[in-house]
Amino acid sequence: MDKREDDEPLPKPRCQNKECKGRALVPMRFVAICDKGHLDEIDWYGWAHRGRHLTRTGQCARDAASLKFEVSGKSGGDFKSMEIVCSCGAKNSLEGIGDKPLPQKCKGYQPGEGVSSCTDENGRASEMRMEPRGSSALHYASVISALDIARAGKASDLARRLNNDRVFQKLVSLARKQVERGQLEKHELKQNYFDDIEDLAIEFDAEPKKCWNIFSVAVLAEPGEGDDAASGQDFSQRDILGEEFPVLASPKGYRGASLICLANEPPERFGLDKLFERVVQVEKLREVRVLRGFQRKDVSEKNTLIPPDLGSGSENWLPAIEVSGEGIFLEFKQQALKKWLEDYRDSIDKFTVAQLQSAEKEGLPERMGFNANPVFILAHTFAHMLINQLSFDCGYSSTSLRERVYCGPESNLYAGVLIYTADSDAEGSMGGLVEMGAPDRIGEVIYRAVSRSEWCSGDPVCREIESQGVGGMNRAACHACSLVAETSCTFSNILLNRMLISGEGSENGRGKTEPVGYFSNLRDR
Repeated sequence: MDKREDDEPLPKPRCQNKECKGRALVPMRFVAICDKGHLDEIDWYGWAHRGRHLTRTGQCARDAASLKFEVSGKSGGDFKSMEIVCSCGAKNSLEGIGDKPLPQKCKGYQPGEGVSSCTDENGRASEMRMEPRGSSALHYASVISALDIARAGKASDLARRLNNDRVFQKLVSLARKQVERGQLEKHELKQNYFDDIEDLAIEFDAEPKKCWNIFSVAVLAEPGEGDDAASGQDFSQRDILGEEFPVLASPKGYRGASLICLANEPPERFGLDKLFERVVQVEKLREVRVLRGFQRKDVSEKNTLIPPDLGSGSENWLPAIEVSGEGIFLEFKQQALKKWLEDYRDSIDKFTVAQLQSAEKEGLPERMGFNANPVFILAHTFAHMLINQLSFDCGYSSTSLRERVYCGPESNLYAGVLIYTADSDAEGSMGGLVEMGAPDRIGEVIYRAVSRSEWCSGDPVCREIESQGVGGMNRAACHACSLVAETSCTFSNILLNRMLISGEGSENGRGKTEPVGYFSNLRDR
């Protein structure tokens, strides 16, 4: 409960109308937003008097007007039954309030912040639209995350120790100034500084070559490089995932301070050894999540990404959390993916091209960190089916499970999914998820997950619809079959299509030929 400075609870606002008998007031359930992320109250006075003539209602002062929100119960409780009534007699129902921009213009307002200007590309005041106060569209978070792999490695530990050493810092600073002023050419760097770095290597009990590599990178890096938060450069989620994949997919597994992976051969049951390269039990992981900002209304590129400080420019840092947990990593077999694409290229492209084009049009691959191709849609949909199945099999709630989807471009094709739980409480380390990744158990989990993708309670509509979901970027995927909690999906529940998992290659009710799913043979075993 909110409290005052003296720790006393804040008083609840009460209605002053005698008929209400002192009932507690609640906020209006609708708010106004603009594409640049500003949030404001709807001008209810203006709405009540919209289209009204003074000859009928008389002069009504805005400051003195008394407004009421009434629900008649007629029309099934929709907008037609909701009215804003003014004490002067003017009133209007809420019919059509969400169909087009509101009469009011944006003031550049954010809750808790002052009013500023907000104009569109033509210099005019920005339009605002209605959105329910509890709508998820009011806050699409842009989060970048990374598994703690570097900290577990010896090389990164050496870099950390060197960068904290005063002698090393002075050498880097001196060499960088000489290079920037033209007093020293880059090829002369080793001749002038290698002996000093070699002495440091002896002191740190490290290989001189490794110390030199760390030194040269520090000297020759552009100003601010390697420090994205300080320089204002954006992080690349795609690069982070590209660095994580080889570690998780290592046939020898991995054991570090913050990451422990046990690599296993995929089970032969259901023919999974022909579809997956390996199954990895991730016994321990540490993840860092950073909030870069958020958007309102949708995740399109035209909608402004609002920084955590609401654009005030008062902070030069980003909020972040670190969590620990466990998970299961599945690496798809590269040759099987290539053969699947080659054999069914035409039908796969026809069923995914509209989704991929919509995502690229909005600039999502770069901003969300994925490679837009059919294999990504396959891996992403499979991750969702696996989350739903694991929540049944291992006792975790579906909201506590999370995905990481790894997918390379078709020129360097690879794919994998990490389903993990990471939280600050006990639910992040109960061990149940790792046990489900054991070779003798994971086969049944995958089989049941694929089987669930064959049918949806929304079929045939869900199966045959051309597009659905945010921006129409889903095809055969809805809340009844493929969507998961917003906290579990790192891609806002877009680019999903279960036909790439279990499609039969037959003609559907709309006369379209479905693609043959990557796991289509799994059902016959």
